Amino acid sequence: MILSIFQTVEFYVVMVFIAAAVVGLAAMPSRRGEARQQLVAGELIYDAAPSVPGIVIIVNDDATFTIYRFGLENVAESGAFSLAVTFIGFDITIDERVVYGRQDGRMATAAQATIKGVAPERYHILYRSEATGRNAALSLNMRPGNRIDRELS
Repeated sequence: MILSIFQTVEFYVVMVFIAAAVVGLAAMPSRRGEARQQLVAGELIYDAAPSVPGIVIIVNDDATFTIYRFGLENVAESGAFSLAVTFIGFDITIDERVVYGRQDGRMATAAQATIKGVAPERYHILYRSEATGRNAALSLNMRPGNRIDRELS
């Protein structure tokens, strides 16, 4: 008698509605928010000692953070360093852009850039250097004075 419920039309109608609800929830888009992009021009640094490719991120007092990129190679004085920063919710993807320039004059071994528009939250950051094929991933709490060092691998 109890198993007779599996043979009723009502049971199958309820199961179809439950299955449709599960499929609808699985197909819902993520609520991460819209992507916004910021292009940031960096400054080349010439007097830094050559080092292993890496980044240092320091959170500033004014809702910004500064990225120092060490271990640059073959970037001449006529070259350039910039970052394409993509914000999606609390996820930040930073794509490094390097123009090497003519190989005459001083050679830069490091660079820096300041990113604006961050809230005092915890962010997940992916730093990518397409030119070298290296990257670094980290979580950063945006409290003034916080500092994180990562080697690009």
